[in-house]
Amino acid sequence: MVPKQRPRAAESWAYAYQLNPPQPEPRFAKLKMLLRRARLAAQRAGCLWTGQVVKDAHITHILVVTDAPDEIRAVDRAIDAELKRLKMGFAITGPARVSLPRVTPGRRAPKTSARSVGRSRGT
Repeated sequence: MVPKQRPRAAESWAYAYQLNPPQPEPRFAKLKMLLRRARLAAQRAGCLWTGQVVKDAHITHILVVTDAPDEIRAVDRAIDAELKRLKMGFAITGPARVSLPRVTPGRRAPKTSARSVGRSRGT
């Protein structure tokens, strides 16, 4: 008898928009709405796409995690257009593979302590 193979987990990728200098919170209202709508649309389609505005003292990021980094999505074009409309200078990082914990539906992901999360140092 051949053992059943579990379906392979989809790969996850992350990329970020880097906004320099950091931007004030009120400027992100429309961008946050775009991110929320994109996440809901991906969820309905059974795909992974989520975006989050991450503010830092020296730079602001829009961090995106997806299962299809090569697929040019309408939301990416909308984010680009909104950043240009707001005259925010930005750069986009290339996608990097990330490892996400497996979550069983109805159960929460395991918590990670602040010590276990790697931090990068500014240059």
